Amino acid sequence: MKKRSTGFLSEEKISHDSEIFDYIKELHSYLWQFVRIAFPGVRGKLDIYVDHAVKELKRRKRNERT
Repeated sequence: MKKRSTGFLSEEKISHDSEIFDYIKELHSYLWQFVRIAFPGVRGKLDIYVDHAVKELKRRKRNERT
């Protein structure tokens, strides 16, 4: 994942009561679901796991083909 600056989604930059922020939260939730398919039970910062989850699931897919 692209590195983001601290506070890039702060209330000063985007209203947390907006439909756009609700959409971001929804996508965030979906990303956690995706990551937990690859690594059940993980917690912490999402950006640590997304790239690893993509690699892990691609590896699993390759192994299914063989």
